[in-house]
Amino acid sequence: MMPLPLESTDYHDLRSKWFRVSHEPGLFVVEGASDAVKDEIQKLRMHWQDKAIQISVDDPYATLPLIYQLNPVKPIDDLVACKNALLRFQRSGWTPGNRRWVLVEVSSYLHPADLGAIHYILYRQKLRGVSVVLFFHRYPTIASNPEDIAKLPVSLVRDTPDQTRRLLEEHLQTVSKDKGKKKEAVLALYNRLAWILLSKSDNPARYMSCFQFFEHNSLFQRLSVTQQAVLWFELGQLLTKNGKHYAEARHCYSKARGILAHEELTETYRTGKWAALDNGEALIEMQEGNVERAITLERQAGQRIRQLPEGPDQRVFQIQTLLNIAGLQLRAGHYAEVGKTLLAAEKRCVDTYADWLGHVLQLKMVLHQQLGEQEQEYELLIQVLRMKTNTVHSKLLGRAVEIAGALITQGLEEKASRVYRLLMKGLPVASLPQIRLIRETLGRLGTVTPIDAYTQDQYINQLELQLEGWGQLKHWNERRRSGWAIHS
Repeated sequence: MMPLPLESTDYHDLRSKWFRVSHEPGLFVVEGASDAVKDEIQKLRMHWQDKAIQISVDDPYATLPLIYQLNPVKPIDDLVACKNALLRFQRSGWTPGNRRWVLVEVSSYLHPADLGAIHYILYRQKLRGVSVVLFFHRYPTIASNPEDIAKLPVSLVRDTPDQTRRLLEEHLQTVSKDKGKKKEAVLALYNRLAWILLSKSDNPARYMSCFQFFEHNSLFQRLSVTQQAVLWFELGQLLTKNGKHYAEARHCYSKARGILAHEELTETYRTGKWAALDNGEALIEMQEGNVERAITLERQAGQRIRQLPEGPDQRVFQIQTLLNIAGLQLRAGHYAEVGKTLLAAEKRCVDTYADWLGHVLQLKMVLHQQLGEQEQEYELLIQVLRMKTNTVHSKLLGRAVEIAGALITQGLEEKASRVYRLLMKGLPVASLPQIRLIRETLGRLGTVTPIDAYTQDQYINQLELQLEGWGQLKHWNERRRSGWAIHS
């Protein structure tokens, strides 16, 4: 996938196709003079207006990563906020809303993490109807003022954990020596403690060491009340997942609740955090087998969320809480209640929140599976696989294959073929080996016409070409980086 020259006839023909409703979405790469690239992006933005999002990449170590630039609220200097943004992207991907074009201006080169993000949203998450256009400046340049860019979110994505730790330590030492930077020194201390807490480690005693430090070390008291509450909450979550220190995890949540009563905090912030603490304690109760108590805590969280101002955060929290409650009700065998809860969640999955519908339908599938209602589960599976932006994760793939296998055993090959055909279209290009296996299985079922077989083979060839083109782009981008040319 080599770049097209911006001034070429091939690019202008491609541009004409973009303006047609029926254009084929995907990844496009263009290269041109700096001024010409800027002018072209401005024209496209004016044409597509709110259907396009524009991202700029200077020196990758002086520019926020693409993952952050895709978000309307960009984490800048808080390690926990940066980590949460990364986790959301890895778990849920990117929700485009009504946007159909991602225009990326690259004046230097793309860091592998940015290329990975593009590969994820196009080929792994498989966002149909969304195109990414990379506009490379023909002569790479470096950002003029990299010191103005916050290093934390850049290092968190770009570097190894040790390099991030080194940057955090250097920053803490620098600002601690300057008496005029007390607020910045507190933030640096907070980020350093957050790194110790959140970085991966094989030491089983590390979380308990953090617990003792937070509880007894006077350095921790230098943090703001908000920072203390966030770290207590994060530690509580980690101790819960560890599965051995539930009493200490409860103590963490208790400390966070006490801090949240502080008068410096707004009521909205306090309410949102209390709801998160309810959710955290519900997880402890669930892991200890107290499902009814966990449901009560989740309902309490839902009541708090209703008190928050209307907006995207409130709607997403509502949907997540209803899904948590439904999952707990499934564990408890309250099947009639599960249906009501999921119906309430489904009603909220409209407009820009439609991507959440896949999660609701998959829980409905589990409900019908546990009730032994095979036909209803099958119909829901078909609906899920047809959803444009739904990610076919390993658990869903495994259940779909199980359902198809059961259908074949019952002599319902046509229904099984329907599942396999949708899986072929729904799996990302990174799952090409599984797609080939599904194609072979379809061939053995005897339900594929010669025309269908040809179409499926062409589809696999198209995916192979995508992977080949992606490899070419990565190689070209690496050569651009190693052959760095700086022009004023």
